[in-house]
Amino acid sequence: MTDRIRSSALTGYRRLVAKLGGDADSLLQRAGIAPGALEVSDELISFRSMVRLLEATAITLACPDFGMQLALEQDMRILGPVGIIGLNSPTVRDAIADMIEHIGFYSPAILCRIDEQTDPRRPLLTYDLRFSGEPHKRQTIELAMCLFHRHMQTLTHGQGWLETVLFRHATPLPQSTYRHYFGTAAQFSQPVNALVVRAEDLRRPLENTDAQLRRVMTDYLRQFSTSNPFDFRCQVEQLIRRLLPSGRCNLQYVAGQLHLHERTLQRRLTQLNLHFEDMVESVRRERAEELLSESKLSMAQIAEQLGYLDQSSLNRACRRWFSTAPRQIKALHRPQPEQ
Repeated sequence: MTDRIRSSALTGYRRLVAKLGGDADSLLQRAGIAPGALEVSDELISFRSMVRLLEATAITLACPDFGMQLALEQDMRILGPVGIIGLNSPTVRDAIADMIEHIGFYSPAILCRIDEQTDPRRPLLTYDLRFSGEPHKRQTIELAMCLFHRHMQTLTHGQGWLETVLFRHATPLPQSTYRHYFGTAAQFSQPVNALVVRAEDLRRPLENTDAQLRRVMTDYLRQFSTSNPFDFRCQVEQLIRRLLPSGRCNLQYVAGQLHLHERTLQRRLTQLNLHFEDMVESVRRERAEELLSESKLSMAQIAEQLGYLDQSSLNRACRRWFSTAPRQIKALHRPQPEQ
C-alpha cells in the first residue's frame, strides 16, 4: 500500500486539462486511473499511475509546466485533516512537523523532512518519494514542491520567506518560469528536492489557531497510523542521496547525522535486513539513472554527483548496473529531431 495517494491530489486536474484543450477522461483512462476516482476526494489511487498521468498530460498538451500550473488549482484543503492540524499548530515549524508526522494518511509514499543540520540558519524542507523505478517524475515533483511552497505562504500569510528551491532533476524550462511560481531562483541536479528557508521564519507563531480542533484531528488520524518499517530506511536513503556529492557518504558520518552511534545504525539496518554498502549502491544506481536520463550535466559532473573520484568509476558502475556505457544511456534519452 506504499504506492497510494488520496485522489484529492488531482483536485483541479479536469478543469486545467479542459482549459488547455485536452480530454481529461481519456488521459486518466490511459494512465489506469478510473475517471470516477476524482469525484471522491478520499479515494486511494496508485501514486505511480499519477506520476505517469502528469508526465503524459504535459507531453500531450505541450505544457511543460503542467505540474506547477496544477498546484495553482489547489490549496491545503487537499490534505484533509492533515492540513487542518497544520493550520492549528502553534508555530510554522510545528505546523510542518505535524503535517510530516501525519502525511501517511494522505499518502504513505511521501517522505518529507526538516533538515536543520546542513545549515541551521537556512533549514531545508525536503520532499521525496518512497518508491523508485519512475525516472521521469518532474511534473509530480514540481507539483508537490510548488504546493509545499503555497502551503508555507498560507502559514506565513504570503510574506517572502523562501530563499531558494532545489530540485534533483534537470529542466528544459527557463529560470523565469520558476521565479514566476516560487518568487525566487531555482537550482537543478541537486542531491535533494528542498525548499531552503530562513530559521527565523520557522519560529513564527501562527494566528487564530484552535488547539482543541488540532487535538481532535490528531486523535482522529492516530486511528490510521501504523509503524512503518520503511521510515528509517528512507531517512538513511535520503541522507545517502544528499551526501554522495560531498564525499562524506560513509556509515560513520550518516550515523552522526542521525544522532546515532555507528554500531546502533548497523544494528537497526540489520534488523531490517539491510546493509549500508548495498543501500549506497542502490541509491547510486537510481541517481545515475535520473541524471543520465534527464540531466544536462557532463559525464564528469555526473560522476561527481554520485561521489566518484573519476569518470572511469562511473563507466564501470554503469556496465555493472545496466550492461552498457553511460554515454549510451544518455543517448537513448536525448530528444530526437522532428521529422
